Amino acid sequence: MEKEKLDLAPLLHEQVRFHEARARSKQINLGIDPLPGLSPLLANKRSIEEVISNLITNAIRYTPEGGSVTVSASAKKDYVRVSVKDTGYGIGKEDLDRIFERFYRVKTDQTRFITGTGLGLAIVKSIVDAHNGLIEVESEIGQGSTFHVDLPVMPI
Repeated sequence: MEKEKLDLAPLLHEQVRFHEARARSKQINLGIDPLPGLSPLLANKRSIEEVISNLITNAIRYTPEGGSVTVSASAKKDYVRVSVKDTGYGIGKEDLDRIFERFYRVKTDQTRFITGTGLGLAIVKSIVDAHNGLIEVESEIGQGSTFHVDLPVMPI
């Protein structure tokens, strides 16, 4: 995987713009919090776009009409944290350990009609791993989910 110097802020803004129409079609407010000065990453741009796109798509897909999805980022000492937060259905504790497995899909009364292969989060995790990053999720049923992706900054 070829990696290059990557400025994350423009990429995040592009992804939010790209997904706005889909969010609007479900009356979901898709927004991006003001971004602080973020250190550049040494990353594969296409792969990071795929990570962000997948997380936003899932957030929209698993949030009912009238909800919201917010993208944010923060600078840490040696990494940048990107977060995608939604007000969706949420994920039960019994499913949290398995959502990054290939073909695993959370099935509840609310989500059983949502289509997908169950590969998206497994791919996201493999990309984050290939960038020496970390992905984690906080979620509660009925309260939504927040996915955090920590990616190391470019060495000086």
